[in-house]
Amino acid sequence: MSELYIAIEEFEHQVDCFCPDADHVNILHFQKGDFIEVTPDRKYTFLGWYALVVINGQQAFYMAIEDIERYFRNEYISSQLDIDLKINYLHYKIDQDLESGNRDSFAENSRKLSEICSLKEELEYYIAKAI
Repeated sequence: MSELYIAIEEFEHQVDCFCPDADHVNILHFQKGDFIEVTPDRKYTFLGWYALVVINGQQAFYMAIEDIERYFRNEYISSQLDIDLKINYLHYKIDQDLESGNRDSFAENSRKLSEICSLKEELEYYIAKAI
């Protein structure tokens, strides 16, 4: 079963080349809201383990599992579960801001909540469309 992630930050990824000469460089630019489907198709090369990744249901290539983990750890990508946890946390922070009367923090957390809820809607629509 594939794992689905959504880009929550813009970032670039240099695609590893397995060509003998390896003179060319391909850099992918991920935008906020791009969908990254990590398929169960894996392969091992002299560079390590790679997973077949499909971007927005169109472009497929092998990405190093180390890179996927690094993007997740650095919060460039997020799973649906992690988005739900972040939404829950932001609701908690907003409640705290309301109790303390902190307008600046309330405005910032409300903005973050709106942004993450928008990404969640995109992710849910993508999942529903794929089914």
